[in-house]
Amino acid sequence: MARASRSDVARLAGVAPTTVSNVLNGRAEALRMSPATVERVRAAALQLQYVPQASARALRGGRSHTLGLLLAALPPSPYVPVVYDVLTAAIVQAQRRERFLFPVVQPEHGEDTAYVDQMLADVDLAGVVCEYSPRNALAGQRLVDMDVPVVWMSLDSPSEERPGIAHVHADERPGVRDVLSRLRIGDDRRLGVLVGPVYRTERLDVAKELFPGRVELIEAESWLPDAGLSATRGALARHRDLGALFCADDLLALGALQACAGIGLAVPDEMSIVGFGGYDLSGFSHSELTTVHWPLRDLAATAVDTLVDHLSSSGSRSPLDSAPVTSVLPSTAVVRGSALLAPEPLRGPRAAQA
Repeated sequence: MARASRSDVARLAGVAPTTVSNVLNGRAEALRMSPATVERVRAAALQLQYVPQASARALRGGRSHTLGLLLAALPPSPYVPVVYDVLTAAIVQAQRRERFLFPVVQPEHGEDTAYVDQMLADVDLAGVVCEYSPRNALAGQRLVDMDVPVVWMSLDSPSEERPGIAHVHADERPGVRDVLSRLRIGDDRRLGVLVGPVYRTERLDVAKELFPGRVELIEAESWLPDAGLSATRGALARHRDLGALFCADDLLALGALQACAGIGLAVPDEMSIVGFGGYDLSGFSHSELTTVHWPLRDLAATAVDTLVDHLSSSGSRSPLDSAPVTSVLPSTAVVRGSALLAPEPLRGPRAAQA
């Protein structure tokens, strides 16, 4: 016997195929369909044994316990702590809240949202945590248009407003400002800022604010230690006036430390090195890196909690054109032995507030 199609259900129920999709995907109430129409569609689907995977629970009258996690496109080197921390923390928190988590990564190329439709067709999602990124804008909007609750999660401060239930984000600036404003380098020295490809500007902006006209941007080929090593070697050879290095990631900082050791440059007496991330570097046999803790694990857990709380609330609100910011998690300084720092924030340009 051939498998029944959506059109078969529509003919038996006497409705349009789109009506079948809307009923089986749980959008009948939002579209104000009559109870009689809904019942006819459900009865026809059951009679023909047409039960799309994502609609099976809806036909039984139950509620999904599966949450989506829509991540931005993976970096060229996907096996980095940023991806691991966000994904693992979201999975753990979903389990704690007795939910399942279905992670999806945005395709690397194209702006098509067909993958969002496919995700909703294959999995009955109660709601989605959507990583904020320019390329995820259409995907998030599509989810909202499909009446799926969306909580936005930004790894730094968002520059735009998006429709949804809520928005949680990290603020990179406090920890970066705390460390850099206390760096002990001479007024005739420059601050090198080491970044990888497609870097976030929030960290660089703080450096430029605190060291106006004294920042040297150094771009590595990747975010991994080997790239940090190569880029730092070249920078130290070209720029003899560097007094400190602020690395936009701890893995880059590991490479910078290796580069300094390779030419006999003492850290921190001759060169201060600061990282960003606050990752567990015990596997790299180095634990003295002064860095900035990026609260990614707490951010992912907060986003999951925000979504679950919304789904559990009897008075859940409809998505807004501008999702309200409900949580802001600041970065914090982690002071160790790789940088010479003043005990208190310095005055002057490097103590300027945002």
